[in-house]
Amino acid sequence: MGTNAFYCNKSDIYNTYEGNDLGYTYTQDGTTFKVWAPSAEQVLLKLYSTGSFYEQGAQVLSIRQMLFDAATGVWSAYIDGDLNHTYYTYVIKTEKGTCETQDVYSRAVGVNSMRSEVVNLWETNPEGWENDRHVVPDKPNDAIIWEVHVRDFSSSDTSGVSKDHRGKFLAFTEKNTCIPFSDYPTCVNYLKKLGVTHVQLNPVFDFGSVNEATGVEYNWGYDPVNYNVPEGSYSTDPYHGEVRIREFKEMVKALHEEGIGIIMDVVYNHVYSTKHSPFEKTVPGYYFRMQNGNFLNSSGCGNVTASDKIMFRKFMIDSLSYWASEYHIDGFRFDLMACHDIETMNLIREELDKIDSRILMYGEPWTANDGENGISGEDCCNKANAKKLSTRIGMFNDDMRHGIKGGSDDDSKGFIQGSTHSAYNVIAGMMGASSVTFGNWANEPSQCITYASAHDNLTLWDKILKSNWCDDYDTNDQLYLSQNKLSATLVLSSLGISFWLAGEEFARTKKGDHNSYQSPDSVNSINWARTIRYANLVSYYQGLIKIRKAFSPLRDSTTKAVNDGYIVYNGQSISLTLKNDAEGEWKMMSVIINNSDKPCEPQIKSQYDLPENWYVVADADNASDKALYPFEQDMLISPRSAMIIVDAQSYDKINGTDFSTFDTKEDYPDQEPNDDIIKMLK
Repeated sequence: MGTNAFYCNKSDIYNTYEGNDLGYTYTQDGTTFKVWAPSAEQVLLKLYSTGSFYEQGAQVLSIRQMLFDAATGVWSAYIDGDLNHTYYTYVIKTEKGTCETQDVYSRAVGVNSMRSEVVNLWETNPEGWENDRHVVPDKPNDAIIWEVHVRDFSSSDTSGVSKDHRGKFLAFTEKNTCIPFSDYPTCVNYLKKLGVTHVQLNPVFDFGSVNEATGVEYNWGYDPVNYNVPEGSYSTDPYHGEVRIREFKEMVKALHEEGIGIIMDVVYNHVYSTKHSPFEKTVPGYYFRMQNGNFLNSSGCGNVTASDKIMFRKFMIDSLSYWASEYHIDGFRFDLMACHDIETMNLIREELDKIDSRILMYGEPWTANDGENGISGEDCCNKANAKKLSTRIGMFNDDMRHGIKGGSDDDSKGFIQGSTHSAYNVIAGMMGASSVTFGNWANEPSQCITYASAHDNLTLWDKILKSNWCDDYDTNDQLYLSQNKLSATLVLSSLGISFWLAGEEFARTKKGDHNSYQSPDSVNSINWARTIRYANLVSYYQGLIKIRKAFSPLRDSTTKAVNDGYIVYNGQSISLTLKNDAEGEWKMMSVIINNSDKPCEPQIKSQYDLPENWYVVADADNASDKALYPFEQDMLISPRSAMIIVDAQSYDKINGTDFSTFDTKEDYPDQEPNDDIIKMLK
């Protein structure tokens, strides 16, 4: 069915506006307010002294009639004087009635989003902000992404973060944090040693499910209210809008100083409440896709926004450009990206390129409810349409996810648990979903996000235990640890962009809670003490990251490595052999995955001449960019394990032959927790 079939009666029949000054334009001498409201009969601007009616000293400062420009649909007003830290709303009268609302283009708000705020943004910049720069990869596939919720990151007392900053933006600014009673790093100190390049934060814009005044409730935040405003419950003062802005920038700057980029999880596909949304209050029926006067629901949240309408498309572009320029955000992950149309996403890519073409873009290539999207199947951003998108707009590879571990919430088995049914999904995923031979929904590996777990569904550890019918979430059973290591090897040695849920590398558990979006901190908080219990697992991930960074074909964003690579699958093991032309790097690598419960002989083949001698850099127990020992032709790959071998001749030229330089302990010595740590583990 065509796109317009689902539109409400008032769609893009309105005159639209191309200017970049919607919202407020502040100077010390006066402030201009502009709001696009073409269906309004009257718009009043109300100025307030506070961000909510119940604060001390709350009063209306003035009410001003705004002027209408019919050619653009914009109402405007100019107020003399310095309005810095003045709060405001619009009172909008339409044929639907009269309502008071915050600004669609709010940049700051008071507590719980009741009123917008005028803020001199220059005053919110932390010291040295003018020298802060994006941390972006030269190639998309250089990114190694660690997904985390702001509150989960530091709310546990195991985080070592000061009490006032736990669960807040400012937790990311604390340096050299450690688990109490130990020298084990936590938070950003931990991330530096682990080696990830980017942190993806679950929604950090203003959302509606947590009372900012108390901050008691927990929610992932996929319920947006004001898209251009940081969430107040993550600030130390939600009452004054400028505080959350400054603290958010301090978080960005602190991560950038450690060489870590920051990716925002953005949810432009739906809003928290249509009835209370400033979009619906400002231009009723315009910003959402509707059918017969009812809101469509492909988001599964009661509404779906209309990215293909001119002014919401403009809003998305303006908003993302604002985060990238004002806050120096390094990438964007789009929730339910198939709710958006292809043209809009490609236009967003073009606009972000004007800021920095290396800013990351990727998203979920699906909707929550099939058949209720409001745009044709040919126009939505799903995997079937990946080739219509820029090669620098990535998509999560759920085929690889299911291939690795089986279904996300049930007890089914995937490749790491011994299933052979999913082998070809795994092989296609290892080739960045870009291989003509094995499956190529992606144009290039730069479009393929390779992962096994994310915030949705069971954690990887909980899934492994459920599929093995184990309910001991603190087990050290080597079978389950080996399955985790196999997953890590597949994610980090595939040709797509590597991604995983925070804590996957230390067996993070949510005690079997598969949908913890509003579960308490006791379920969601990261227990950093697990990095001690599962130190070898952490070290294994750390080693795989070093291997990935040392061998550039694994990070090739084009199809060159795909075409050069050679896959062998014999029903028991998969081997991927890659050659390398880069100077100063190993010339050949083979990744061998044995998913069976029996040892296997390595099957290594290539269309190129194979080296006579190899070194092992990863086996069932350890992984590093330093050679562990020479590879012998009669060696067997241990059950449920991987082995990575590299060309010995090129390795010797780069690293020498002294194996004693390798330390299996590295930054994470495998030691038993002391009594204090044991208490924290419980």
